[in-house]
Amino acid sequence: MEGFKYPMIEEGKCINCGLCEMACPILYRKVKDIRPTPKAYFAARHKNIVTLRNSSSGGAFTAIAGSVIELGGVVCGVEYDNDGVVRHSFSETMEGIRSFMGSKYVQSEIQGVYNQIKTYLKSDRWVLFTGSPCQVEGLKLFLRKPYENLLTVDLVCHAVPSPLIYKQYINMCSTKLGQKVMSINMRYKQTYGWSHRFSYCFYFENGQKAVDPVWVVNWGKIFFSQMINRPSCHSCKYSNLDRPGDFTIADFWDDKKNRPDLYSCEGTSLLMVNTNMGLDLINKLYDSIDLWKITKDEAMQPCLIRPTWSNQRRQEFWEFYLLRGFDAAYKKYFGDSKYVITKKIVKQIIKRVLRKLQ
Repeated sequence: MEGFKYPMIEEGKCINCGLCEMACPILYRKVKDIRPTPKAYFAARHKNIVTLRNSSSGGAFTAIAGSVIELGGVVCGVEYDNDGVVRHSFSETMEGIRSFMGSKYVQSEIQGVYNQIKTYLKSDRWVLFTGSPCQVEGLKLFLRKPYENLLTVDLVCHAVPSPLIYKQYINMCSTKLGQKVMSINMRYKQTYGWSHRFSYCFYFENGQKAVDPVWVVNWGKIFFSQMINRPSCHSCKYSNLDRPGDFTIADFWDDKKNRPDLYSCEGTSLLMVNTNMGLDLINKLYDSIDLWKITKDEAMQPCLIRPTWSNQRRQEFWEFYLLRGFDAAYKKYFGDSKYVITKKIVKQIIKRVLRKLQ
């Protein structure tokens, strides 16, 4: 439905053991005890400028991943596969985790990943798993017991958009731009820096790229319309400080206004430490990342307080999409007029000139 996958119980194979329901993060969340709130809050920024510029914000994920790789461990993150599908994958090298860097605003394919993680854990390998809070909770419930060699990082998640709509968006962009799009850097910093939050870079099959092409609407406009997200995201049980991961990472956007001493045009991460394991690791991160302790109030942001809102036109969009298809729905709900496209071109020219003058 709407491009999302949903679990189904095969009645013919069911023995009523209840294990599938016990492993469901949504059902579990209704009856569980509340965990303690995070133990510490930090603003974080990677010391390596190349890593920082290739990260969505401050490079906190890469620093944590590096500490696990140094232990001979395995990192499980999200990347684009050869077909442009966003999916969880594994890497044992710093070179390999480069594809995990950067935000991918779409629900990831995760089939078979939990079983592979369990295999690594049983062979005494350290494993870092990063994902949305429900994915982290789902992994822990699947494992059914704690592992001392498992480190988890959850994201402050806005919501997960439909993979179906994303795929059709990619196909449309490939047609409009005249080249096959393989992946998108949805938080590209190289042109405007971090303050231009949603500068997009399209990477093509032939190795070329295009930054903020005016002929297509960026995915952020579609994503933030709140019309294509998984319905359950609008009643998310994880939009609070009761976090399932050892760490929680996000952007630290308020630093320019409230903490100008922490502002950087290269980006800053919010890093919340939720467990004793996370606290133990913090001291090992200082070699690769700068950390500044911040208050709970400074760390708070909307998706740590409440789920994201649902657009009242959501049902209207999906009915129109099913009737007329993606191209027509895109044009009606998200497409830019010629006037807006002209404004975009002028703004891009002005921004490039101003940046050269800085």
